[in-house]
Amino acid sequence: MTLLLVRHAQSSGNARGVLSGTVDLPLTELGRAQAAALGARLATLPIAAVYASPLTRARDTAQATADRVGLPVTILEALREATLGAAEGLAWPEVRERWAIGNGLTWADAIPGAEPGIEVRARISATVDELLRRHPDEVVLCVSHAGTITHALQYVLGTPLDVALRFTVQHAALNIIEPGRDGPVLVTLNDRAHLDLPEGLGELTEA
Repeated sequence: MTLLLVRHAQSSGNARGVLSGTVDLPLTELGRAQAAALGARLATLPIAAVYASPLTRARDTAQATADRVGLPVTILEALREATLGAAEGLAWPEVRERWAIGNGLTWADAIPGAEPGIEVRARISATVDELLRRHPDEVVLCVSHAGTITHALQYVLGTPLDVALRFTVQHAALNIIEPGRDGPVLVTLNDRAHLDLPEGLGELTEA
């Protein structure tokens, strides 16, 4: 199986610099262009299934590819973003001012009502394993969120929950996971080649 794991395109919350979590927000104009560019990139691949988080920003990103390959978007609740509790809707500077992390304390530990990281890791790792079993010889697209994809990559890389990955999961970028001898392996990270538009339209960059 080849699992194409993609963060949704830019949402209105991303453009405003706030933590969205489970708040359901639409794509921006830039986000719609990113989703269309992704769909054009993937249109010639033999994609067997398209899965997405139930949140609009992920569904609409997935739909742009699903329309190109003639498939429905199947919603997987397990692909939804982590609940960020009291931090949802706040800008990062305010979050950092209100809650301190460090010394083993993560955002999920510090923010009231945030979904524990161990629960996010459990649901997304189980989903990766299930999709690998369900589609052993197929190419599958999954559109999810920065938090859940980070946990998926930590799982594949064997990184503990309390060790942060020193990169950002980019909007509408391709992260490719394939089965390996000892479990799933990461073969591509943050491939954004499709986000360079023709001259005059500019480069699609993350806000």
